[in-house]
Amino acid sequence: MKTQDIVFKFFDEKGGIPGNGLQEKLRCHYLDIKIIDSMGIIEMISLFEDKFKIRFEAEHLQSNEFQTIGGLIELVDRLRAIS
Repeated sequence: MKTQDIVFKFFDEKGGIPGNGLQEKLRCHYLDIKIIDSMGIIEMISLFEDKFKIRFEAEHLQSNEFQTIGGLIELVDRLRAIS
């Protein structure tokens, strides 16, 4: 399963990603619109670290990239490539 599919599935289980089309969904700032809360972030990080065999560092979590669906997918893919 592709990274995008797994990330989308996670957010679908949380109520879905708003947007009309892929590009709009990829630009979604999921933290700003409160698709998940702080506990959801912890759940997401734990799930993705286990599923993808990666490790998020503090600088990843504070990056602009981490704040959008598309950026999150790119970050996970990049971390997968170096794991």
